[in-house]
Amino acid sequence: MDSLRRFFRDEAGTAEATSTVIMIAAVGILLAAGLIAWYTGLNGAFNTAGSRVTSLTSNMQSTFTGS
Repeated sequence: MDSLRRFFRDEAGTAEATSTVIMIAAVGILLAAGLIAWYTGLNGAFNTAGSRVTSLTSNMQSTFTGS
């Protein structure tokens, strides 16, 4: 019982655990922000490429003749 009381009164472990949790949360937030920015850029690039291909191919006409 005394060791349990000492554990809850000890501040050193609590501060270290708190800072670790804060660091993990910060890394998670930065990772999520980076993934959102990357996905937005990638999605925009594919949309731009798709619209360019569509605009280029919409003006093409085939010269194949049907028999």
